[in-house]
Amino acid sequence: MLKKWTASVLAFALFALPMTSVPIYAADASKEVIINNGQINSGRVLIPLRAVSENLGANVKWSQENKEVKIQKGDSTIRLAANFKGAIVETPPTAEFPNTPHREYISLDTATQIMKGTTYVPLGFVSQSLGASVTWDNKAKKASVVLDGKHIIINMDQPSVQIPEKQKITDARLKVLSEKLNEAGNTASLKNVSAHFKPYFTDKLIKSVVQNKGLGTENTYTAPITLPEYISQTKALLSQSVILANGLMGEDQYIEDRSITLVFTNGVWKVDSVSRGSRTLITGYAFYE
Repeated sequence: MLKKWTASVLAFALFALPMTSVPIYAADASKEVIINNGQINSGRVLIPLRAVSENLGANVKWSQENKEVKIQKGDSTIRLAANFKGAIVETPPTAEFPNTPHREYISLDTATQIMKGTTYVPLGFVSQSLGASVTWDNKAKKASVVLDGKHIIINMDQPSVQIPEKQKITDARLKVLSEKLNEAGNTASLKNVSAHFKPYFTDKLIKSVVQNKGLGTENTYTAPITLPEYISQTKALLSQSVILANGLMGEDQYIEDRSITLVFTNGVWKVDSVSRGSRTLITGYAFYE
């Protein structure tokens, strides 16, 4: 089943399923598993990685320190890292390189993301890379995954926090706030810090930026590729990551994470607080660019 892992993954340039209704494949009802915490974000179907993969017979390991996931089934392994739109597929060594696992870099259109303490990945990517058949029922808003007679039904979770569409933070706003946080890394060149950041930061954060002459880092983050997690109608969380450097052999990557708290105040989303952390990705193949 897994011997064509790499070929099947590369065949799926887009890893999110289209929102169309298709028939469900037949499977043994006695082996049916129901999972109720799938997510739909910006038209993408995301699934809880561990629950689905383990029910398909794969072994899943999560590194909290590195925020990395390793899925293993048979002699094939797939690696993903939180906040990045990439994955590594490892298969047994080839005759040409008998001492080194064969690795393929896979570019995702949706980042691996942690929401509500659970790691989510695109439905099509993980399911198809494990050799499963996948269908999507748009009317019922549920996915069906079938492999070796096992049938997994993934229902989409109903958001605990209902946010009016017109109130949700837009991609454009997230991009602007990210750019302003980059500018706030070091404010030595800014003449009027308070006025400059007033439309984007809360007074609490502006006060901290002024007192500390910046956020204490000059690392530049790109536009957010993860989606905000709404805690309430007026509060959301966002996570970003940036590569600081590669290891001497190019196999390790040193990462800085930025955790952002957003608040909805006076009709607009602003940054209320920021914290940073660091980690090392030991991937055996530097690819998170």
